[in-house]
Amino acid sequence: MVYLDMNKGFYLKNLDEKAYRAIKSIAAKRGVPVYRVINEALALYANLYDSLAAETEEEANNRVYEALVGDPRYTGKWVVIARGKLISVVESWNEAVKVLRNFLKREKASHGIISKVGVEVEEIEILGSSLEML
Repeated sequence: MVYLDMNKGFYLKNLDEKAYRAIKSIAAKRGVPVYRVINEALALYANLYDSLAAETEEEANNRVYEALVGDPRYTGKWVVIARGKLISVVESWNEAVKVLRNFLKREKASHGIISKVGVEVEEIEILGSSLEML
């Protein structure tokens, strides 16, 4: 539970005691107040969270694609992959784009793959805001 009073700061309940002691120790070693170390930690976490999530989604999509390569059921077919799952298997690029567009109307994604399995094609990576324009 967080209590917020803009004049006096805010108070956190149910903090992990070991984590708090570690933060307090870091603050003491640096000669700074505990709140400064906590603010730095929160800012660092907030900045890293989005980039880590995007990398994780991309890696998940790539793992799904790699699992399809070599499977004769998908050879020569267009696959649509997003959010770490196979969304659809279709016969054409245009169908694949349509499927991904419909998927993006229902769910948010930061990375997607449309590829013809087992066929060398020029790699096109669609990320973030470009994915939203599909």
